[in-house]
Amino acid sequence: MNARPKRDSPWKCLSIRQPYAWAVIKGAKDVENRDWRYNYQGRLYIHASLKEEAERIDEVVARVAKHLGIPVARALADYHRHVEKSRGAIFGSVTMFGCAVSFDSEWFHGPFGFLFRDPRPLKKPIPAKGRPRIFEFKP
Repeated sequence: MNARPKRDSPWKCLSIRQPYAWAVIKGAKDVENRDWRYNYQGRLYIHASLKEEAERIDEVVARVAKHLGIPVARALADYHRHVEKSRGAIFGSVTMFGCAVSFDSEWFHGPFGFLFRDPRPLKKPIPAKGRPRIFEFKP
């Protein structure tokens, strides 16, 4: 499913490092931890940062594989295919339905968590420069 809004309205975007951005769009990671609050409800586009936390890939891939009920090797192959296309690009969206100081999720560690549901990958990633905090992107 393509998750694009009207062309004339700017997208609200959040840049997330890999492998976490991939885990969000796979539907396994339902919260993004930040040290700042942002009260927003609606569609939020996920931008994959150019930076990757390589030391966390195995752990995150294993958690996503468990969530999806697939072998770790299959999830790892999917991750590597995905990261090559999405680095430095907007590649999907989620519905952000709140910002919490606690949340029942293995991914939450606070102090604030942006709560996500309904992940939707874009058919084709859109190259874009990420920014700190929530930023607007005009497609």
